[in-house]
Amino acid sequence: MSGTVRLKHMESRETRTRLRYCLAILAMLFCVLSVAAQERVVYGKVTDRRTGEPLVGATVTVSKGQGGTTADANGRYRLVVQGPQRVQLDYHYMGYRPERRELLVRDSLKCDVLMESTAKELHGITVIARSEIRKLRESAMPVSVIGEHQLQGTASNINDVLARTVGVTVRNTGGMGSASRISVRGLEGKRMGMYVDEAPMSQLSNFVALNDIPTNMIERIEVYKGIVPYKFGGSALGGAVNVVTKEYPPVYLDASYEVGSFNTHQLSTVLKRTDRKSGLQFGIGGVFSFAKNNYKMTLDNLDGRTVERDHDRFSKLMGGMSLKATKWWFDEMKWELIGMRTRQEIQGIDLDVREAYNHSVSYVTSLKLKRNNFFLDGLDFDFDAGYIIGIYGLSDKAMHRYDWDGTQLPPVSPFGGEQNNFPSDGNNRSNELTSKLNIGYTIDMHHAVNLNIYADRTSLHPKDDLMDKALGFKANFPSKMNTVTVGFSYDLTLFDGRFQNAFTLKDFFFSSHSRSINTYSVSEPEPVDVSKTYIGFSDAMRYKFTNDLMLKASFNSEVRIPTSEELIGNGYSILASPALKPERTTGANLGLLYRHVKDYGGLLEVELNGFYNQLEDMIRFTPDMIPTMARYRNFGSVRTKGVELEMKGDVCRLLYLYANGTYQDLRDVRKTVPGTEVENPTRNMRIPNVPYLLANFGAELHKENLFGGSGQNTRLLFDASYVHQYFYDFEMSKYQERKIPTAMTMDAAIEHSFGDDRWTLTLKVKNLADRHVVSEFNRPLPGRYIGFKLRYLFK
Repeated sequence: MSGTVRLKHMESRETRTRLRYCLAILAMLFCVLSVAAQERVVYGKVTDRRTGEPLVGATVTVSKGQGGTTADANGRYRLVVQGPQRVQLDYHYMGYRPERRELLVRDSLKCDVLMESTAKELHGITVIARSEIRKLRESAMPVSVIGEHQLQGTASNINDVLARTVGVTVRNTGGMGSASRISVRGLEGKRMGMYVDEAPMSQLSNFVALNDIPTNMIERIEVYKGIVPYKFGGSALGGAVNVVTKEYPPVYLDASYEVGSFNTHQLSTVLKRTDRKSGLQFGIGGVFSFAKNNYKMTLDNLDGRTVERDHDRFSKLMGGMSLKATKWWFDEMKWELIGMRTRQEIQGIDLDVREAYNHSVSYVTSLKLKRNNFFLDGLDFDFDAGYIIGIYGLSDKAMHRYDWDGTQLPPVSPFGGEQNNFPSDGNNRSNELTSKLNIGYTIDMHHAVNLNIYADRTSLHPKDDLMDKALGFKANFPSKMNTVTVGFSYDLTLFDGRFQNAFTLKDFFFSSHSRSINTYSVSEPEPVDVSKTYIGFSDAMRYKFTNDLMLKASFNSEVRIPTSEELIGNGYSILASPALKPERTTGANLGLLYRHVKDYGGLLEVELNGFYNQLEDMIRFTPDMIPTMARYRNFGSVRTKGVELEMKGDVCRLLYLYANGTYQDLRDVRKTVPGTEVENPTRNMRIPNVPYLLANFGAELHKENLFGGSGQNTRLLFDASYVHQYFYDFEMSKYQERKIPTAMTMDAAIEHSFGDDRWTLTLKVKNLADRHVVSEFNRPLPGRYIGFKLRYLFK
């Protein structure tokens, strides 16, 4: 009996022990869950108080050893702290005064910090690091900067963003993938320099446009007007657009997908991974774009008939990889390899084109080397090299044509074709080698010099046996062109950085080898060699009256070397123009800029610019006397003058507004018809097909956690654009009808991000009122577009 009692007692004791263990485990689990429940997130952005630029790599530490972090490529940081409690955050960045914030953390909260640059004083002597001196060399030329926020709004691509920039006009000929031209202050096309991370696109622009670069991958876009920065190289005239891609944190994944009207699909992704020990960064990414562009269009050339675009399908596939080293002897060593494939159907306007299309395949490889203090303190070295292979052509072999009633018509030749006067089955090849060397030396805080050398070698190898057969003679022949531009610049900084001046002297050299067909008879093309040299210069200055108010002035007399297409043609449909003269421009700009950063980080900016420009030997594309052929010729002199005004800023913490307007007056100032003594009938008339009055307006309302929760942000966006009517012929009479009507379009979007910006949903509507809009030569543009975009960001 007693044994039974002892056994029951032991079982009871074991039961109590197990119960205590369970209670202890539950208590520990409760404590862990309680601690986890007490974790709070403090996040925000660290920026320069004066410029508003993000401070990449700024350190943020928490008091009492609770850890820390660094700001990413956008200046953003994120910390997990225990709460509720009071915490002390310390912010540090080299060359800036440390900042401290005392916070009561009850829930997750946002804390943005503005840091102020400092100069150390030692016994009355100011000591400034050379990196700070480089910052003082702020550009004195007129420039508009488009930030990441504007890129992620209602815009679907770069062209949408540029079209809202003061002084910039973007003219598309259709929907996605259509030809487009960017002009700054009326100077457009090949006069504009297109750059990606300061590297000229050059021949690459024949295969990829700026518009093909996903906005997710862009940190900012710089639009330079009148003067192109000397470090860019090349011979652009009217200005330049430079797309600056993002610098990525150690681990980064960005993927987005947009689907929209007219069967539009856009997919882009980029993955970056950095090995902290070796400093090697591996990257891979790709872009796929597809659109049927099957919107309704009204054909003004056919009595206002409305039809659906049925042969405008566009597809583009881009893929690339990169390898970047930051801990080797060079501060940055980067290699990239990119491949692209494009197929674009040709939409008819006068006739219903059903088969013709353009196609291209291209491969690009590039190498970038960069080092500060290159063998000498204050000497900076920057080298870029690239090689481009392109295979492209027009396929136009249809044996029938059709009008919009479906009536069958014969082809343009017995060998087929829907366009021009001959068929085509092009399989052309181009090769281009580019290199750019930029060496800058900061002598002291007042003086700096820079040497830039840009070289380009292009060779064309056209092949189109079907065209040659239809023409009855060989019209395809190889050609090549070499260009070298050397620029020497001197920067002067005085009065504690209030005055800055940049003077640049350039030498332009080009040579070409091509063949030229006699204008009056078709014979065997004769070899033509050309070699020429020109000199140009520019000067830009800036004076700060206060930290907020500055005056800018610039003057330039520069040269633009003809492109390979202009000078040596394309080997088939465009003839060589060996006698073509380079364009020369003489211009001036005077501007006033007020820029004020508010205490909470808000920005107010007002800029007024007046400009004048005289363009000599303007190059235009014109038909030739030989059927099916065309070539570039020097048009003569064109004068431009105008004014632009832009205002933008944060009305309060929640509301941002912008508005801008541009008036640009381009006139034909030729006294006589070129090559004759006949008085020019269009003298002092406005240059046709160039808009002269433009305006834009936009608003953004942003609020954190608008729908409750935490780590969320909502933006409501609205953009409006106005283009006054203009003629696409010389205005000989106010009653003529050949004009492009006034266009007023509006776009809107709602963007919501959550998970501390990891997920972003965007609903956008373009051409909100579904207006009938046409571009140059009355090309119908898409109506209302509705798109939805999903983006995932991991970093």
